[in-house]
Amino acid sequence: MGEEVYKIAGNDAANYEEHLGPLVFEPAAQALLSHITAFPVHTILETASGTGRLTKHLRKSFPAAESLVATDINPDMLEIAQQQLNDPSITFQLADAQQLPFGDQSFDLVVNQFGLMFLPDKEAGLKEAARVLKPGGHFVFTTWDKIPSMPLFKLLIEDMILPLFKDEDTTRFHTPFALHDPQLLNTYLEQAGFRNHKVVFLKFNGRADSPKHIVNSYFLQHPLGRQVKEKAPGAFDKVAKELEQRLTKEFGAGAFEFELRALAGIGRK
Repeated sequence: MGEEVYKIAGNDAANYEEHLGPLVFEPAAQALLSHITAFPVHTILETASGTGRLTKHLRKSFPAAESLVATDINPDMLEIAQQQLNDPSITFQLADAQQLPFGDQSFDLVVNQFGLMFLPDKEAGLKEAARVLKPGGHFVFTTWDKIPSMPLFKLLIEDMILPLFKDEDTTRFHTPFALHDPQLLNTYLEQAGFRNHKVVFLKFNGRADSPKHIVNSYFLQHPLGRQVKEKAPGAFDKVAKELEQRLTKEFGAGAFEFELRALAGIGRK
């Protein structure tokens, strides 16, 4: 069984933008903006920019910025971002956040939304952000809070998915939610050389059209569902049906909002 449960490629990138983008990453981007728009910024770098959900808000929030460079290690995600935004003022570039192809002191602001958890060398990612920042510049990143703090993810992952894999190591399913300790995040920032730093909690809501909307987005069209199909093909349809029933019981049959929680790390060089 592959260890990269949440790896996005090919059709996954399109599904990510169509389904997960509006469900969770759009409201997350909007929740983060209030923490960064007051910074004096002329040059911006976004790492792990994905399909550009935050990128478009950075462009709108900093209209006077001379440059905005959006980077990702995934060419499929970056291609979708470029097509979606269609903005010649944004430079899209393949880049590894752990080894950035930019000179020292190049940017006033570096932003990473929900990418740090997936870096094999997280310390390198923070040190690279610090390296390319100008003195006085800011690095801002977000990570998800722990699974039990969000009822939707608790139901989906802890209650529905993990029991199917109880005979094996399930660490891989927790990867997006692994960096929920503010003390650890502050330590990362300090060790990367940020003179001033803090971690704040973000609380916001996602919105689904129906329980079926969640089943489609987070199971049928998601790598999580693919993992279930590979593990137990005969259980796939049953899990999808049960997931819809349990979502309906908890959130109702129609459109509903669900609580999301994240942490934002903010460091000043």
